[in-house]
Order: sequence, then C-alpha cells, then structure tokens
Amino acid sequence: MSREQMIHDAAMEIMREVGVKIHNEKAREILKNNGIQVEGDIAYFTEEQVMHWVKMAPESFTIYARNPKYNMYMGGDQVNPAATYGCAFIDDKDGTRRRGTMADYVKCLKLIHANEDYSINGGIIVQPADVPEETAAMEMFYATLEYSDKAIMLPTGFKKEMEAILEASAELFGGKDALAEKPRMIALINTVSPLTLDERMLDCLMLLAEYGQPAILCPASMLGATSSIFMAGTIASGTAESLAGIVIAQMIRPGTPVVFGIQSTAADMKGGITFACAAPEGAAMQGFSTNMAKFYGMPSRGGGCQTDAPVINCQAGYESMLTFYSAYSHGINIVMEAGGVMDSVNSTSIQKMIVDFEIIRQVKAACAPIEVNEETLNLEEIKEIGHDGSFITADSTMEHFTDLYSPKVGPRNSKSDTYFEDSIDKEIERLLEEYEENRPENDPAAMEKVRAVLAKAGMDANDFEKIQSM
Repeated sequence: MSREQMIHDAAMEIMREVGVKIHNEKAREILKNNGIQVEGDIAYFTEEQVMHWVKMAPESFTIYARNPKYNMYMGGDQVNPAATYGCAFIDDKDGTRRRGTMADYVKCLKLIHANEDYSINGGIIVQPADVPEETAAMEMFYATLEYSDKAIMLPTGFKKEMEAILEASAELFGGKDALAEKPRMIALINTVSPLTLDERMLDCLMLLAEYGQPAILCPASMLGATSSIFMAGTIASGTAESLAGIVIAQMIRPGTPVVFGIQSTAADMKGGITFACAAPEGAAMQGFSTNMAKFYGMPSRGGGCQTDAPVINCQAGYESMLTFYSAYSHGINIVMEAGGVMDSVNSTSIQKMIVDFEIIRQVKAACAPIEVNEETLNLEEIKEIGHDGSFITADSTMEHFTDLYSPKVGPRNSKSDTYFEDSIDKEIERLLEEYEENRPENDPAAMEKVRAVLAKAGMDANDFEKIQSM
C-alpha cells in the first residue's frame, strides 16, 4: 500500500469516526441536505460521500488576469510564486517594527507587479492598520485593481466585504456567469486545527463557490500542539480538514476550482509555543501535500521564502532558500508567502521581499534543464582550443557571456561593507521606476462600477481618492 493510500485511509477514518466541526449554520444545512450526518456542529462523512464530491473538482484550471500575459495555470508541475500573506506588521530598513499601512501595501503591490516572476498580486500582503477593520479587505482589493493587472489574490474579510468584493468583480468582468466561466481570483481558506472550519472562513468559501472562484483549502497546524506530533498523523488530519471544505464547495457549485494544501509545520516549544514556519518538517509536509493533491486530482498549495528569523540575516537566507527550493522542486502549484515574510509570518519586510525575488530567480535558474544540442555541446571550439588555449575570446563566449546568471542582489566581487544593503536599495529603486514606466491602465467606466459597489458596502469616497494618489 502506498503512503498516499495510507494517509487517505486514515483521513477517511477520521472523517467517519471523529468528524469535522462546522461552525456555520448554513454550511451545516448544506451538508445535511446532501446526506451528510450532522450531530450538533460536527459533520461525519463516509468515504463514498467524500469521493463523490471530491471527484467533481477540476484537476487543473486557469486564473485569468486582466492582462492575458499573466494568466495563471494551476496544475501539472507549474509553479506560481505568490508574495507574503497575512502579516500584521512592517519591518523597516532600520529594524523598526510597526503596524502596516495602506501606503506600505501599495508599495508592495508595485514591486510585485514589476517583477515578472509573479503572475498574481494582492491578498493580505500586510494588514493596513490605518483603515477600518470592517472595510480593510475591500480597500486592499480596490488597491490591487488600481495598481496591478495580474491575476488577483483576494484578502478574506468579513462576509459583507466578500459579498461586495465578488459583486464588484462581477461588474468588472461582465457578470456573474462570465466570472464563473473565466475565474479571475483566488482566496485562501484556512482551516482551524484540530478538525474545525470556522464561520468566517466558511462564509468566504461558500461565496467563492457561488461565484465559481477558486479557493485554497489549507490547514496550518503545529506538530504536537494543534495536531499530532507525527508528520503522518498531521497530514492525515489536515487532509480531513481540507477535504471537508472541498466537499462543501462542490455541493454549492459542482466543478468549483479548488486547491489542496498542507501548510502545517513544527511547533518550537522552547520557552513557549512558536509556529516554526521554516522548519524542515514543514518543508517535508508541504512537499508531500503535492502527492496528496495528485492523489485526489487537484492542484497543490505550499509556502516558500519563509523564515522564523526576526531580522534579515544568514538564518533568513538559508530558511527562505530551503522553503522555496523545496516548494519549487516538488512542483507545488501555488507557493504562498514567497516574497517578504519575516519572523514566522508576523511581519513583512520590503528589503526581505527584494532578497526573496533574488532567491526565486536563482532557484528557477538552478532547476532549469540543461540544454543539450549541437550548438551547446560546442565540440568544434573545444577541439580547436585543445589543452592550452582559453575560451575567454572564443566566439561562443563573446556571443553568449551575458546569458550567464548575474545576481541583482548581492553582486559578486563587491568591496564595500554595505554592498548587500546597497544592492537591495538599488533594486527597489529600479523596480519602482520600471513600474511607473509600465504602469497598468484601467478602464475608468469599469472602475467606476467597482467603486459604486464598494461604496454601497461602506467604503468612503475619500478612501478611493487616498488609494489612487499613492
């Protein structure tokens, strides 16, 4: 029996005998109406029921961007980096940690948009504390539309916010049916370990399914704290959590695009319980989640460029490289938190984001297949130069030396004591200049429709003007 089959069998036993707690009355009613046994707030699933609905989820799908060159394929071995998500704080260059602002959020949007390694932008890059909590998700969504035409990562807010965001999206993209036919955005639906789906996440999930927009179902449990100390047990219980949400999505709209994820990791219990997001166990479990996603026939989610370091240092570098290299080599379809995350997902650093851009480029370059053909074998010049010559002045070198990878951060042979920091500042400046030179254009009439919907849901006219002026 394969490891994947053993995990599946364990997950089915958990769903059948322990069940999944559903903190949402509407979701419980949907489950009951489709034959799922619900006792109180716990739903019990048979394997036959689970697989009936899971098989309706597509094996792959595309998230369509307003600029078609950023259309994002989710499936196969395609790896799509997505920048930091869920941080409340900003770490400034001088080491100061403070609450994030909408200006920070917009600056990150611009940097991500200017980097061609990303096809998706938005989400909770940093939580802006200078806007009301009840409209923050709508303001982040509007800012994403204003400053980027890539595929959209949605922030998950309150039910009223998500209703407004999806209604506005339908206005922007030609109506509800057109939006479902060509999905434009994706959102993260975190489970609550152990074995629970909460009301707010379920509200968001059900609305996404109603509009046919993809959802990422993903636990982020901690070994020995909110899940089993053993990785196999944690993957099994996380699978049960993810599948429960996937089943609900399919009940609302069969064929709703969903992504299977495991973002669980170790708990560091020295001096307290810390979410060790960059632990090797986390890299191993998210890597195995791709196996489970393929087992169920759907795309996968993991994390990359993650670190538990509180500042940019050697630890931040090796942990970020470990987690992204793991995600890339396992072929995870959407790699969240890949760009800017610090301190166990507590803060976003723009300087770290630029370092992570370099890590992503280097991993992609290192993993690219070596091209072998008559030209690259280069036998004629090898024979001609023989034992004592030099390739420095060879025709092939003169024609192709610029093809060799050259880092934008941490240039080689630098003599300055501040060369690393200087290269980060230079790259930030370059990206922001490139953004302004190639700033995406919006359809004024379409954006006015978006503003009308969001204003009706509570956004103030000054909020739109403030965002547009950043």
